[in-house]
Amino acid sequence: MGKRASGKGTSACASRSFLSPPPFPSSSSKPFANFDLTFVDASSKKTLTPIPFLLSSPSPPPKTLATISDLKSLASSHSDSIKRRLDLCHSETLKEFDSSHTRIAKRFKIQTQACLQLSEEIEKEYKKMSDRIHENTELIKASYAELITEVHATASRVYKISIPELAKSMEKAIEGLRSRYKIPAAAV
Repeated sequence: MGKRASGKGTSACASRSFLSPPPFPSSSSKPFANFDLTFVDASSKKTLTPIPFLLSSPSPPPKTLATISDLKSLASSHSDSIKRRLDLCHSETLKEFDSSHTRIAKRFKIQTQACLQLSEEIEKEYKKMSDRIHENTELIKASYAELITEVHATASRVYKISIPELAKSMEKAIEGLRSRYKIPAAAV
């Protein structure tokens, strides 16, 4: 291999394709025993075994890969398949995102309507309470005015009628006591 790097190839190196791996010393010492990484000479026209992770999509059985153009076409078909899968995943993600966005928008709309309805109900209740308070205030003012009027009327009646009547009845009682006990009237 060192001679190949320097540009002077040997006949063994010239007959081997650049895709073929270097020979392993023994089959038990293969570091990649679980993987099928075997490639064949391009000159022998045997089929190349593709790498397993490239064939993950359900596709027709692999064709024989004899040339680089076959490998390029396989890689191109796999990349197209991957692109289709990515596009499908992207479209499904967008659908899920749109449906989530729609659900959230509906919930937001419902919550907003509920909040507006609740605020309208609160405003109605507040107006009712305010009207009741205003009516009660007016009733209290009216009853206070009536009470004051009655108190003034009672006070004026007591001042004008009851007190003079009481004074007259007291004078009569005093005169009755004087006449009974024969007390002379005091000079004023």
